[in-house]
Amino acid sequence: MKRIGLISNNKTRRALRIAKELYDYLSAKKIEVALLKDEILPVKFDLPSLSPKEFESAIECLISLGGDGTFLRAARYCFNRGTPLLGVNVGNLGFLAEVSLNDFKNAIDKLLAGNYKIEERILLELELYRDGKIIKEKDLTFIALNEFTINRNLMSKIIDLEILINDFKFINFRADGLIIATPTGSTAYSLSAGGPIVEPKNQVIIITPLCAHNLFTRSMVLNTENKIKIQIKTKNENDCLSIDGIRQKINIKSDDILKIKKSKLKLNFVTFNNNAFFKNFKEKLLK
Repeated sequence: MKRIGLISNNKTRRALRIAKELYDYLSAKKIEVALLKDEILPVKFDLPSLSPKEFESAIECLISLGGDGTFLRAARYCFNRGTPLLGVNVGNLGFLAEVSLNDFKNAIDKLLAGNYKIEERILLELELYRDGKIIKEKDLTFIALNEFTINRNLMSKIIDLEILINDFKFINFRADGLIIATPTGSTAYSLSAGGPIVEPKNQVIIITPLCAHNLFTRSMVLNTENKIKIQIKTKNENDCLSIDGIRQKINIKSDDILKIKKSKLKLNFVTFNNNAFFKNFKEKLLK
């Protein structure tokens, strides 16, 4: 590898200090480190940086330095080109970031030596239809590594939804919202809402209701070959769709249709241990 991208948590001094240490460590090994324009690290230390488009096309691998939020932000620069992503945890839980802070230099050495494995993680793709036309949002890709979430506005009534599977009208229900998650996202919001924990290698989609007001209170686990369609029945204003926990201003309205499927894109997740998922699960969720 000749050029590695680095994205770090911009909110803590600790993450900034470690990011500079990692930058210097890679530079000493003759690795060119690519940084994003307007990130704290290049601004603080007057380092060269790239536009998002230049950054995405230039890097051979990307290192995320922070917690799960930083990892999810970094992942978006890896989808289109299949760029490998390594997560170093500087946050609290950091379930997606496999490498601990105490071991990050050892992990970097393994990465540079080629002693790592790639674990493919599925992504979900969503199309939003209104009045028969697909809705596009500027500078936003409807791709999720963790989940899509339909949430009611805090001042709104509960949401009426209809779920169709392969065009079969499966169920109508009322709830505060709905989570449509990947196996990677099964340990995130879906888990908090009572959803199952799914090993990331599985090819499934998890549907978890939020505070359902009928008997549909359990999660469903569907094979990715199924075509999922969700129709909004409520006439609320400003109910919204969020992607990977980022609450974008994507308003959804009555009669909107959301079509969700497995994306052709994927995330190439860097791992050093075949049992990394179970190790993380034990250390971070069972203690």
